[in-house]
Amino acid sequence: MFMQSKKRKIEYLTPAQVIEKYPELNSAYGWTAKEIGIFLKNKLLRGYYSNTIKKSMIDEASIADLVEYVNGQVEQQKAKIVFLLPKK
Repeated sequence: MFMQSKKRKIEYLTPAQVIEKYPELNSAYGWTAKEIGIFLKNKLLRGYYSNTIKKSMIDEASIADLVEYVNGQVEQQKAKIVFLLPKK
């Protein structure tokens, strides 16, 4: 028998909707709606540009992926800083 894969329904948000739904992106990282659009343009987020509504549409799951990656990088930098501090 063939395995049936569960396909998730992709939810798309505009950059402004991303900031509205997740205001902590602005408060914690300082990201604006314009920067979210730039992240999409530079392929850090999944999505597309809708010619009909003239807005970028971002896959909501890709936002979680990017935040997870950024948090991992921050933790790595913390570890490097702690490791490089002189011992007392």
